Amino acid sequence: MLDINNIGVSFGGVHALSNVTFAMPQTGISALIGPNGAGKTTLFNVITGFVTPKEGSVKFDGKEITGFKSEQVFMGGISRTFQNLNIIPELTLRENMYLGFIGKERPSAFATMTRLNRKYWKETSQRIEECMNFVNVTEYADMTPGSVPYGVLKNFELGRAVMSKPRLLLLDEPAAGLNLAEKENLADMVRKIQSMGVCILMVEHDMQFISSLADFVVCLNFGQVIAAGTYAEVRENKEVLRAYLGDEDA
Repeated sequence: MLDINNIGVSFGGVHALSNVTFAMPQTGISALIGPNGAGKTTLFNVITGFVTPKEGSVKFDGKEITGFKSEQVFMGGISRTFQNLNIIPELTLRENMYLGFIGKERPSAFATMTRLNRKYWKETSQRIEECMNFVNVTEYADMTPGSVPYGVLKNFELGRAVMSKPRLLLLDEPAAGLNLAEKENLADMVRKIQSMGVCILMVEHDMQFISSLADFVVCLNFGQVIAAGTYAEVRENKEVLRAYLGDEDA
C-alpha cells in the first residue's frame, strides 16, 4: 500500500528524518509512534506533499508520489487529519463538510449556477448527511466550530476526511484531548472505517489506544526508524524502551 524508502528531510541543517524506510501492509491499521520531536508529523507531511524530502522516495500502490503537490496526493486517494483542527471558524460544520467534498470532486461551477446538476447536489447533500451521522455530529451541523465541543470537532474532522472516499487515511493524533468515552467511540469509528476497505496509518501517543487498534507499528526516534512489527514486538524492543524511558540499562 505505502512504501517509504530512505526518506531524508533537513530543516536548517537539522536532520528531521534520516534514512526512514518501511513498508505499510496492504490492509489493516498501522501506527507511527515515537517521542515528541521524533519526526512523525514531518513524515506525514512528506507523504501528503506538504514537505519535499531531500532524498528517498514514497510510493503509493506502487506509484511514485515523491514531490507531488498536496492536491495531487489527495486526488490520488490519500486523505488526512491534522494535529491542530483544520476547520474554518466562520462556517458551520455542514458548510465545512461541503468544502472538503468539493475539493475532491470539483463539480462544474457553470452547471451549478445554471442548475444543470441539481441531481448531483441532491446526492451530495445526502452523502454529507450520512457522513455526519456516521461520526455522530448531525445535531451540531448548523453550528460554527466555536460553539461545538472539542470532541465533536475531532469526530467531524475524521468524517470530513472519510467523505473524500480515500484508499489510505492518515490520522495525526486523533485521540489527543479526548476523554475515555470519546476515545472508545473514536476507536469504534476507526474500526468501521477500516472495515470499509480503507487502510489507516495513524500517529498517536496513547499506547492503550494504539494497542487496541494497530496491526503494525513503526517507532521513530530522532528521525530514524528504531523498530517495526506488531505492537507486542515493538513494545518489548530495547531501543524503544530507551527512547521512551531513557533507561540506559533497558
